[in-house]
Parts: sequence; C-alpha cells; structure tokens
Amino acid sequence: MSKLHKTLLSASVALLGLNGCGGTALPETELASTQQGVEVATAIPLPIPACSLLPDTDGDAVCDAVETLLGTNPNNPDTDGDRLNDYAESFGFGGGLDLTALGTNARRKDIFIEADYYPGLQPTQAMLNRVITAFANAPVSNPDGSTGITLHVVVDQQIAAADADSDLNPVWTDFDVIKGKYFAALRAPYFHYMLFANRYAGGNSSGISRGIPAHDFIVTLGFIGGGTELQLAGTLMHELGHNIGLRHGGNDDSNYKPNYLSIMNYEYQFYGFGIGGLNNVLDYSRVRVASVSEASVNEASAFAPVAPTTEADLAKISGLRFNNVQVTGNASVNLDFNNNGSIQAASYALDFNRSGAANNVFPASQHDWLALAYDGGGQIGFAAPGLSQDLGREELFLVAPEKMEPCLTVDERTGR
Repeated sequence: MSKLHKTLLSASVALLGLNGCGGTALPETELASTQQGVEVATAIPLPIPACSLLPDTDGDAVCDAVETLLGTNPNNPDTDGDRLNDYAESFGFGGGLDLTALGTNARRKDIFIEADYYPGLQPTQAMLNRVITAFANAPVSNPDGSTGITLHVVVDQQIAAADADSDLNPVWTDFDVIKGKYFAALRAPYFHYMLFANRYAGGNSSGISRGIPAHDFIVTLGFIGGGTELQLAGTLMHELGHNIGLRHGGNDDSNYKPNYLSIMNYEYQFYGFGIGGLNNVLDYSRVRVASVSEASVNEASAFAPVAPTTEADLAKISGLRFNNVQVTGNASVNLDFNNNGSIQAASYALDFNRSGAANNVFPASQHDWLALAYDGGGQIGFAAPGLSQDLGREELFLVAPEKMEPCLTVDERTGR
C-alpha cells in the first residue's frame, strides 16, 4: 500500500473517529515492485477500514465520507468518466494488480494499455512519448481542474520467437493464442491489449482494431522493419483511436474527408499536423469544421469553423494534406488545396476522396476528443454495483470486429 493511501485512510479514520471500526486495523505499508514493466502491489482490502458500516450511495466500495475527503463524487462510481471505478483508481484493486502504483487518478481520465512485441519490434520510449504527449495535451476537462488524459502504456514483454506468428491469419484467432498466453486476465477490465507484430491476413495493412470501440488492437509494421518512430506512433494512436470509438471519418467510415483534421484520416496517420508552430504533431480532431463540397473549393477562405471552434483555432493547424501531398497554408485561410503553388481566387472542383468524381459533399466534422468511448466495447470497466461496463449504446459496437476493414496499406518497398 502506498504512503498516499495510508495517509488518506489515516486522515479519514481520524476525522471520522472510526479507527478500528469493525475490528479491522489499517494494513501495514507494502512496497510496489516492478518487473518487465508490470507494477505489482497489494491494494487496500474491501471493505476499506474507514468505511465499515457507513453509507456508500454509489456502491463503488468507497463510502461517502471518504469520497468527500478524496474529492470524488459520492453519487457516481466513476467520477472522471473513464470507466474505471473510483475504488480501483483511488485504492487499487488487489489480487496482484494495483492501478494506483501506475499513477491512476480518480479525478483525471486514465487509459491503460499493455503492449507486447515480437522480437526486434520493442517500442522505444521516444515513440511512445509522442502518443502519451498527444493525450496529455488533449482538450478534455477533468474533475480535478486539469485538462488532458493520462495514457499509461505498460510495455510488458517480448513474445517468444516460437510464438511470434509472422502472419496472424485468421487475425483474431491467432492473436488470441498469443493474448491467452501473455496477457494477464486480471488486467482485462482495465487495460487495452496491443501487440507490435509483423503482418496479418497476408496483407500489408499497418494495423487493425478488434471493432469500434474495442479492447484489442495490433500494429503490424514489422514487415517493413518496424517503421519509423513517427509511423509507429501515428499507427499506435490511430488503432487506439478505433479502440476508443473513432472511425475513419470520425463519426462515420468515410475516409479522406478533407475537413476531418485527425490522424484517423489516412492522410495524417504517418505525418500528423503542424500545430502552434510544431511539426508532425499527432492529434485527433480538436476542431469542428463546416461541411465541404468537392464541387466548390475556395483556397482563399479555406475551411469554415463550426462553433465553438473559431477561425483562430483553425489558423493554428497547418501541414494539411490532400491526395497524399502536403500543401501550404493553414486551415483558416490561403490553403493551396491543389498544390499548384498559388492561391486561386476562384472556386473550383477537386476530388478529395479519390472516388473518381468531384461531386461529394462532406458533412461537418466532429471534435474527436469530446466523442471518445472509454468502455472498450463493453470490456473496460470495474465490475462493481452502479457501474456497467458498456456505455448503454443500442449496439455494443459502432463497427463490429468482423466488419473492420484493414487499416492503411503500406508499400513494402518504400514503407509508405
């Protein structure tokens, strides 16, 4: 048990005058140990000593009085809305798993991933930090007053050479053999499981998610030697995006939507954006952009914002790409859509989604960060009274696993 936990419990006991209530003494401090990136610790047992016989309105195993001390919501078992129960985030879970040892916070959104990898494909911390930073910078508000999401990527272990199937085919059948051997079942209600692998289904796809939203995903760039740091980070974040509810068009499956400024759009998966003067920034859409017609593109006016997005928000975004080419300008004004080196005053037609005809109309795009689904297709969520694991969608999946199409195909010769 961490010193923070013991301090919190001691304070609650002193305040409530309940030391020894129910004959349960405070447990002795125990130290967490780290092995292969796995945090192992003993969580505070249930019932929490200070909570014996006291009201627990939301049934999350943390009584109302202690929730008041913690600043969590006694009427909501998941104060921060990340599908992780307040008890698990504040006091650990037990059975060898303690989320608090990994830095979880019941008042700030957390996402956990266990990442395993094939020989030669161990991810670097620099690559992971690109994605971790993107989530930390997310325009998402938290009950503790902070913004952002804490992404915990636990790089666990290398898959033995004998188990490293060079072609996962059928993908999820072969994946489950590895998952069953290398992923601890006690992590399943809290962690997404991902694998850095070679390829799947005999193709050259960069990766795939097991539905939308989902619990599992793979990054399959091993067939090109693993890919660059940016390619790997972009693909990890892209497939994780599917796991947390995002589609190739945000809220639909229409890819290459010019007004959808997100790495879920294939144009940006390997490249990111220019944001605030920084290049190759990975990001989901943080703006809403008005509808665009291929039949009438205007470079001078570029895109139009949809409230609460402003022109100033759009002006911060550059490095935009259309038809696999990065163009000059920003999302607000003077955007060289056709990359001919000049800003044309007259409107013209342009086929953005490679359909062969410039007659498509793309609806207003969504703000991705405000549309995330944290339940992992009904598999993420502490199983306790008052907190169902799914988010109550009419259909558990927005896109069922068997309906998922291979993500971005990569040329084996060029790695692009």
